[in-house]
Amino acid sequence: MYLILVVALINLHDWTLLATIALLAVAVETSTAWRALNAILFFNLGVSLGMLLQGWWQGGIDWEFLGLFNLRVFAVTFLTLYTVSKLNMAWVLSFSPTLQFLYVASLSQIESYRISYRDFRQALKSRCVKALSERKRYDFLRSMLYHFVHKSVHNARERTAALKARGFFDHA
Repeated sequence: MYLILVVALINLHDWTLLATIALLAVAVETSTAWRALNAILFFNLGVSLGMLLQGWWQGGIDWEFLGLFNLRVFAVTFLTLYTVSKLNMAWVLSFSPTLQFLYVASLSQIESYRISYRDFRQALKSRCVKALSERKRYDFLRSMLYHFVHKSVHNARERTAALKARGFFDHA
């Protein structure tokens, strides 16, 4: 059903209907609509500015296409976020133990990084009385990046060993 709706949204060429769908999405599920807007903001801003510059350079801006493009991206992003929020992905992937294992491993990796990032931010906040200089902020970001790269390498080795032990890399 999701794929059918995505294809329908992509092939919809009436901007008033797409705008109505977007307004209904905001009315029905406001928090998901805000998450969708937040997720696409910089992408759509960059692409839209590029289209505006190109249109200005060539002597004519296609406002209808620009509106359709932005509404489509919002609608598809909203639909994706809404669908994922209503599904239990572990159950959806239960047909394949391999996919289910990879999904759970990915979630544990994401949660591990989220916790580390939160801990870094809290540590910085608890150790600073006043605002950091730009140099100190870059030093902090550099240290955090160094930690995450090394953590990624270590976790990749660990997960590869675990996957090998479970036969994921056997080529029979």
